[in-house]
Amino acid sequence: MKILSVIALYLFMSGCANAQSTTTTAKLEISGEPLPAIRHVTDMKVSCDTLLFVFECEDGYGQRLLRRAIIDSTNNTISISSDMGKREHGYYASYMPYPFISDNDAIRVVGQDDCEIFTVENDTAFVRTRQYLMDSNSTVPFPLSQYVQDVYMTGTDKYVFIGREPNGGRQYAMTADLTTSKIDTIRQINIYPELQTWMPNAGEMVYSDKHNRLAFAYKLHPVIEIFDTDGNIIKSVKIGEDTFDPKTLEEGDFETLNSLHTVDLTYTSDYIYALHWGCGYSDADKYAPTIYKIDWNGKVIDRYFNIPYPLYRIAALDNTRLIAWNGNNFIIIPL
Repeated sequence: MKILSVIALYLFMSGCANAQSTTTTAKLEISGEPLPAIRHVTDMKVSCDTLLFVFECEDGYGQRLLRRAIIDSTNNTISISSDMGKREHGYYASYMPYPFISDNDAIRVVGQDDCEIFTVENDTAFVRTRQYLMDSNSTVPFPLSQYVQDVYMTGTDKYVFIGREPNGGRQYAMTADLTTSKIDTIRQINIYPELQTWMPNAGEMVYSDKHNRLAFAYKLHPVIEIFDTDGNIIKSVKIGEDTFDPKTLEEGDFETLNSLHTVDLTYTSDYIYALHWGCGYSDADKYAPTIYKIDWNGKVIDRYFNIPYPLYRIAALDNTRLIAWNGNNFIIIPL
């Protein structure tokens, strides 16, 4: 175990301050609808040449908006749609839309406020399916909040997702079978037994249909866990040093008082890509992030570092290209 820790530390340090090479990037010029004043991009998904991105505006009072964009990587342009799910008179079908790609590569959206599932027609219109990922008729193993994240379709009417207990409780990787209205657990997501609530265990999960495996990367801990759909750990990958201070949990802004590790996670059927900071949010524009490329067995394949500006979100176009949001622009990163 000591040897493994030394190796992990070496990998982490060699990818940071002393690295010499720089990862190349290309800015995408925007066409179509102009971007509003974006405060945060909270999620990005890719289907073929289509990017789906969720964001909050500077004056949006917490509402999340979803747009789609067509990527032309040959000409380095991105054509952006108007807001998706917007109805007449300025109302929206969902005020917390979460996009995901169905098992037949069609775009779907689930409302994170009530778990309703929508199809998308005419590029931007939400159409109700009369299905819910979870509702009052669902059989659940224990009380659950209706807030869900990291939703993936694994088969007809079958899903995996991250669910939470209400009132700041525990979080789990879970399955949903809409034909039987049954919700079940895969495994609890927590880094240490003494940290049971979801807040210090925040992070992101991805799923590979090719390997039928999931990966969860912790934001406040330098660990990525790869596990199967039975909940068995395949590999726990460490990509830095432990920095979390449990005493900060007594503070309301504890996340800003700690270094952030994997701030975004994306994937292809073959690889996992982790965007690693190793610094606090207020210092994100001062340090170059590192992107780790990991296979679904947990082997670190490559690292990309010295990117010449901060990155906040990434999404994999394929095994050789990422699209990223740097706070002002979308960029392409060739791997």
